[in-house]
Amino acid sequence: MIFTSLNFFVFLITTLCIFYVMPNKFRVTVLIIASAFFYMYEQAILILLLIFIITVNYFLSLFIEESQTKSRKKFYYYLGLLINIGVLVFFKYYNFIIENITYLTGCFNLKNPFPLLNIILPIGLSFFVFQSIGYLIDVFRGRHKAEKNFADFTLFILFFPKLLVGPIERSKNFLPQLKQKTYINNVDIILGSKLILWGLFRKLVVADRISTYTDVVFTNYTHHSGITMFVTILLYAIQLYADFSGYTDIARGIARLFGFNLMQNFNRPFFAKSVSDFWRRWHISLSSWVNAYIYNPIVLNRRDWGNYGVVYALLISFTIIGIWHGATWNFVLFGFFQSIALIFETITVKYRKKIAKRIPPIIYDNISLILTFIFISLCLVFFRIPNFGDAKSIISRLFVGGDFFIGQPSTLLFMAFGIGVLFLCDLQDEYNILKKRFFNHQHWLIQQIAYSLLIISILLIGVFDGGQFIYFQF
Repeated sequence: MIFTSLNFFVFLITTLCIFYVMPNKFRVTVLIIASAFFYMYEQAILILLLIFIITVNYFLSLFIEESQTKSRKKFYYYLGLLINIGVLVFFKYYNFIIENITYLTGCFNLKNPFPLLNIILPIGLSFFVFQSIGYLIDVFRGRHKAEKNFADFTLFILFFPKLLVGPIERSKNFLPQLKQKTYINNVDIILGSKLILWGLFRKLVVADRISTYTDVVFTNYTHHSGITMFVTILLYAIQLYADFSGYTDIARGIARLFGFNLMQNFNRPFFAKSVSDFWRRWHISLSSWVNAYIYNPIVLNRRDWGNYGVVYALLISFTIIGIWHGATWNFVLFGFFQSIALIFETITVKYRKKIAKRIPPIIYDNISLILTFIFISLCLVFFRIPNFGDAKSIISRLFVGGDFFIGQPSTLLFMAFGIGVLFLCDLQDEYNILKKRFFNHQHWLIQQIAYSLLIISILLIGVFDGGQFIYFQF
């Protein structure tokens, strides 16, 4: 079920009613059943994989905590990592690995004995596997007690708002919330509904409306000029941001309806003034996960390497971030480009500070913001185009002359409206320019009018046949 479908809202309202009618002791069970139904609605047989992941991580975390010797603790820990990573590699990367082995053996006129398999990629696999790995690491390091309540642990992994596209929740944030009694709370209902509305606006009015333009251009990129490709590349970056942050808003809003707080996953990333700042604002649950479990441990273990240890950690961390998104070399390249940019920032920090002192802050900051946005947008071409040759050709089209492709004027008008509202709201949240806000105004009537207009714009301008969220493929 897609969050923007009528079926989903029927499912959500039904689940909410049952949840709040039931006594507190049965509410976790209600959410487990609802979450299992939600997942099985898309991929019924693959619920068995989720049950396997949940069961294995539940018992291994208990074994890790109860082990009396360090060697046995390590055994269960590494066994858990092996199982989780093994599942991820098999379902998501097996054919990618085999294709590359076939290519390499072919260079030496050898035959690859391993066949390609028709493997179904479970939706949300990367998200719930990383969540499970993070939990095991926290238990092994003693940062979190192993959860002894199997139902609570099951819901931690299975909770349907975050199951398919995150955020990658931490056990220390989510599990304690399950120990608290939940009540129908007007504040949660109102805030949750507002988040859902904003998510629908971002997805239907901004992301899916932009896609009606970008899909046409990317599909026929050989017929378009450099200026058209440049604008389309920038638009796709905004589309991806609106699509993914829209999903996150809806997920956080739904969770709030049930009395749960999920972590924030975006913090106005296109106001970042550097690539490092961008990754502190974009897909925060993934970047903070990689920072906590990969980057920091590598830097700590290689602290005697100095800056070389940082370079090494960045290369490893962003290669993992790249390949996490998909089994193609384009994603590996995306991660590599990010690491190169971050390494450049690391080794030039002193020079950039000297330059910043000689230029008025408003000029320096805005140039930095624009350059960061353009760099990220160019890198995201490798997200949109899975084939390296096509991605390279698209970027090379930037230097081709010609007219700007307009398409349908109404498309550009609706796009401009959606993007304008999105960035004006982000601008206000970032810099607090206006003393009074429409959507958070103290007077209830102003708020009601603002959100009524938001609903009207969703109904009139929204694209309701835009399909799945982009991050479902990851």
